[in-house]
Amino acid sequence: MTLRPSDRPSAPRGDASRDDERRTRPERGRSTTDGGPSSDPAPEPGAVDAADGAAAVDPGSDRFVAAVAVDGEVLFAGPSVPAVLGVEREALLGEDLLARVHPNDRDPVSDALSAVATDRTVTHRLRHASGGFVWVESVVDEELAPEFGGRVVTARRVDVDRAFPERFRQFLEYGTDLVTVVDADGRVRYESPSVEEVLGYEQGSTVGRSPLGYVHPDDRERVTERFYHALDDPEAAPTMEYRYRTADGDWVWLESRTRSLPDDAAVGRLLVNSRDVSDRKARERRLADRNERLDRFAGIVSHDLRNPLSVIRGSMEMARLKGDTDPLERGERAVDRIDRLVSELLTLARQGSGIDEPTEFDLEGVVRDAWATAGSEDATLVVGADARVRGDRGRLRQALENLFRNAVEHACEVDADLTVVVSATDGGVIVADDGAGIDPAHREDAFEPGFTTTPDGTGYGLDIVREIVESHGWTVELRPDADPPLPPGAPRPDGACFAIEAPGPDAVPGTEPWIDG
Repeated sequence: MTLRPSDRPSAPRGDASRDDERRTRPERGRSTTDGGPSSDPAPEPGAVDAADGAAAVDPGSDRFVAAVAVDGEVLFAGPSVPAVLGVEREALLGEDLLARVHPNDRDPVSDALSAVATDRTVTHRLRHASGGFVWVESVVDEELAPEFGGRVVTARRVDVDRAFPERFRQFLEYGTDLVTVVDADGRVRYESPSVEEVLGYEQGSTVGRSPLGYVHPDDRERVTERFYHALDDPEAAPTMEYRYRTADGDWVWLESRTRSLPDDAAVGRLLVNSRDVSDRKARERRLADRNERLDRFAGIVSHDLRNPLSVIRGSMEMARLKGDTDPLERGERAVDRIDRLVSELLTLARQGSGIDEPTEFDLEGVVRDAWATAGSEDATLVVGADARVRGDRGRLRQALENLFRNAVEHACEVDADLTVVVSATDGGVIVADDGAGIDPAHREDAFEPGFTTTPDGTGYGLDIVREIVESHGWTVELRPDADPPLPPGAPRPDGACFAIEAPGPDAVPGTEPWIDG
């Protein structure tokens, strides 16, 4: 079937087979966002003068008909060509239509003109006489037209200039929300200028494409179901929150509200109003993190602090009844444990989900400062390769202090000499010792809150280490097979080994934490 200039193609709303088709139709490839020169280029030869052409063509025409050979040669150009492309129809005759198609859209247009194409409806850009590009939807006849020796092509404009009246476009230009109109097939007919500010795409670059291809894979199934429900049911007006890919490959959280347009609306089927809610989602995550932390503290206070308090009460009662002070020593140890618990709980409470003001510093300096606080006279510190670090120096020092304290306390249990090694690697930092190590059966639980293998331990030292490392966007794990760089003559550690993995400065934005080993 050939679409004539007076035809207005549309999909019947209740056509079930068409609904199935649009749900299973594969996504078309994305095009780049370069839509043409940013400056005003000189008009090409054959361009229509606005005053001279006003009487010859209908300025409101939004489509034209042409006959095109398989190799792209224009054999016939309809009278509405000047209204759509700004050139005289005679100037288009004999021209290669593919040369006028945007380079990124040329392959699907060429395929549609070929004899083996299965999809002969293509949304693409055509160069206007002004030097810019306009978006059109071209429908190519399956059969060759014998009177022309080529295929009849009906091209209809679908870009911003024809989607809304001028007064509405001027209103949308100043809006901060993103306004999108999709047609009955679920393809974008119009996006407001704010798409450049919110998502980084050039306005019009996603016209003719399904927005679902840009939705995060984890959100796509849920959004697709509600999207098509809104298309099929005029009464549906869902509100959705989901992640959407930006032009630079990042993800932003969008909140979208949909509303069906009247059946006779020329602009499309569904209106989608979206706004960037990434900051709000970040606040919600921080609040959820704080609530989770409060729940954890409630469990600690009700369990971990109650046990040593019971010990103190029992010891005081025994001392009172027997007139003996020996039980008070047991109570004193319980008091010391409470003091450590309170200190570590306060540390956990002050940990946030991120760091505020990272600075640059040397790894060796913060390592030696931490050892001066948490090291032991009976243990030896060996610093291997140094590194430049960007992060929160105070909190990283606290993490190292907890690792050193963990190594020293477990060495004291077996009354053994201890060597602790800290060295930068290509992927971060290694903190290892030559002590007894951690039982393989306990490795998965080592960083769990409250987990300890010693009677006087609190179980929160390594949990604090994990919190600090993850607040930098890094990871920490036990890695018994690590082989850190060592100074000549330094012993190879074969005990516990903690590996902090962090990106280098070239792998993250300039303001994010990194380790340059």
